[in-house]
Order: sequence, then structure tokens, then C-alpha cells
Amino acid sequence: MDPVRNPYAPGAGQRPPELAGRDEQVRAFDVVLERVQRGRPERSLVLTGLRGVGKTVLLNALRSQAVRAKWGTGKLEARPDQG
Repeated sequence: MDPVRNPYAPGAGQRPPELAGRDEQVRAFDVVLERVQRGRPERSLVLTGLRGVGKTVLLNALRSQAVRAKWGTGKLEARPDQG
């Protein structure tokens, strides 16, 4: 593939042109938001994966979903060099 036109360009938290292969997680988060809105119990979602697979991009997308649904959000980043 031509490296200029290749849509895959990894970068920490940089959203790609398409959030491919994450429909299941996006739908699951829609269910979480709706259940919590209705006062129903819900389990947490845990995202795991190797470095560079798009966890941060997905978290940012889910955060945007929550904001569109009028939920407040926060962001906390842990770093090994900070207490």
C-alpha cells in the first residue's frame, strides 16, 4: 500500500479516519449509558490490549458518546514517574 494514502498511522491517542472494528464496544457503551440513565444496575467496561491497538482512541470516542448523552466526564492519566 502507498504509505501516503495508508489510513493506518499510529500515534498515541490520535483518532484515525475511521474507528474500525470497535462497533461492539461502542454499542455496549450505549447500553451502559442507557441503563444507568434509567437507574438500572450496570457493570463496568474494561478495555485491555497491547500498546498501540487503539485503547486511548476508543476511550476518547466513548467519552464523546457520554458527552453527547449529556453525561459529565473526567480524564485522569497515571504515569509511572508521578506519585
